[in-house]
Amino acid sequence: MLARVFDGERLDAEEARGVMGRLMDGELSAVQAAALLAALRTRGETVDEIVGFARAMRERAVRVPITWEGPVVDTCGTGGTGVSTINVSTTAMFVAAAGGVRVAKHGNRGVTKRSGSADVLEALGVRVDIPPEAVSEAIATLGVGFVFARHHHPAMRFVAPIRADLQARTVFNNLGPLTNPADARRHLMGVYDAAHTEMLAEVLRGLGLERALVVHGDGLDDLAVSGESVVSELARDGSVHTRRVTPEELGVERAPRDAIAGGGPDENAAAARAVLAGRGPRAHRDVVALAAGAALYLADAADDLPLGVTHALDVIASGAGLELLERYAAFTRRAAPAAT
Repeated sequence: MLARVFDGERLDAEEARGVMGRLMDGELSAVQAAALLAALRTRGETVDEIVGFARAMRERAVRVPITWEGPVVDTCGTGGTGVSTINVSTTAMFVAAAGGVRVAKHGNRGVTKRSGSADVLEALGVRVDIPPEAVSEAIATLGVGFVFARHHHPAMRFVAPIRADLQARTVFNNLGPLTNPADARRHLMGVYDAAHTEMLAEVLRGLGLERALVVHGDGLDDLAVSGESVVSELARDGSVHTRRVTPEELGVERAPRDAIAGGGPDENAAAARAVLAGRGPRAHRDVVALAAGAALYLADAADDLPLGVTHALDVIASGAGLELLERYAAFTRRAAPAAT
């Protein structure tokens, strides 16, 4: 199978699942694994291959048992843009949840920017190392839970050193958001390349998601306040269609990209806390409202994306997001394992 990949042949989903399974189980040497990732990057992965790879990763994940019967949304994106911003999707998880949506946010520590989801949550007083059952309880009772990728994907220990040595984007940049152990069936997924939105929406369809928005805005893996965004939507009927939207069409003011520039975990935590309290710069509130509004739309809490953004702005103004953050942080401190 490896020889076929090296020769430029395509794999079907089941073949790709088998190859990724061998990689995740440590059955490939470091040289074989690096060659595989490099070959895939050179020719580009197909929809079927990414679906198979994601299935193999999901099968090896430590699952979060979801008891909530309604829609559950993930807001995890790929990162990898090389631009440091405030933590948009992480802040948006609390706005969306305060607006009535159940959110299972998959995330990790920062790689291409100084403050990843786990980093900013810790700076906000959240324990990210709670057990899967506690994550499930938080989603059911509070409406929000953070799924820390490092704790839920132990098989990545075979892959992480190879990715670090390659020092280049690989298929794993896209696989992270596709492998939420809580199996959220609605997904707002920001991607680092506008050319990938439609393909990844098709991947999400192949993985059985009900609804999704795959977005890229002005060089960022977010809906943009600074310019046009590309949005590929997976609809309820399984169709995928792509459109371009402006900040004005979504109901927010245009602002320069520098207006949402971020820093380290402490700086980004202060920015998140200000937004959740209904304060902070307008551009911060608006960009978070775009993400939270998309989550509200995907969870059927708004009839269209602009109405979702309006709802999110109202939640932000109310300060309900900050109250939820404080409740969630207290919950995680009680649920986290005792220090040894």
